Amino acid sequence: MVPLLPWLRLLRIGTLFSPAADVFASWCVAGLPWQANTFAAAGASVCLYAAGMVWNDIADRRLDAVQRPERPLPRGDISLSAAIALGTALLAVGIWMSPCRTHHALIAGLVLAYDFLGKRLDWLGALGMGTLRAMNLGTALAIGGVSTTSPEGNALLIAAACYGIYIVAITILGIFEDTPKVRARAVLAVQSAPLLAALCGLFAVQRQLWPAPLLAAIPIVWFARRNTHQLTWDRAAIRRSMTFLLLGTMVYTALLALAADEPLVALCIAGAITPARWVSRRIALT
Repeated sequence: MVPLLPWLRLLRIGTLFSPAADVFASWCVAGLPWQANTFAAAGASVCLYAAGMVWNDIADRRLDAVQRPERPLPRGDISLSAAIALGTALLAVGIWMSPCRTHHALIAGLVLAYDFLGKRLDWLGALGMGTLRAMNLGTALAIGGVSTTSPEGNALLIAAACYGIYIVAITILGIFEDTPKVRARAVLAVQSAPLLAALCGLFAVQRQLWPAPLLAAIPIVWFARRNTHQLTWDRAAIRRSMTFLLLGTMVYTALLALAADEPLVALCIAGAITPARWVSRRIALT
């Protein structure tokens, strides 16, 4: 019997709730009717996101042998050929099932560009990752059911741009994780960017403070108070913050759905945070 755990680690299984939540929030903000295309787009995004995780480890396998030897490829739990086969299959399935194939093919191309080229320049890699997640949140625009000049389309554009800033900041934290010495002030400054971006995106959709922006203030204040008690920022501390912020992407998308007057969708996305958190305690998200 093939051990399942190394494959789940390769896929970063706990992160795969988030790309689906992006698409569902995108539909809510755009005000599109729910249909089969909604779930096909979400499935395509999950496949491409999972493929990105696999190809990331393929590209970084030699570096990971030094910096993250616990990952499946450097440990020898999964062969390189098997990982390549899985990464290729996920890309193919994601594009095949997509209702907007040009959009998802572009995402697939950017995923590979990020994994093999973008990370060589830290700023380019951060921008690339932010662009990818912004595009994923903007999936409803690619379907063509809403115009970017409409109030809904404009709000979705702003929310997606803010999401991009959020992800750029998390990517920079990931760079800090591999930096031997990093200033605490720099870490705190970068960690403030996702929080401010999320508030701006929620306000663009809600157009008032209640309920989504004010509800967002609860985890933001908790996170900020937690950071004030962190005196040193070593790899473990930065990784904990990254885990919180990665799970926070689902808080953001849940609140976007709430701001778009879709409380049931918001509740479903928020409900998925618990299993994602449970998984993250057993399988690293980064």
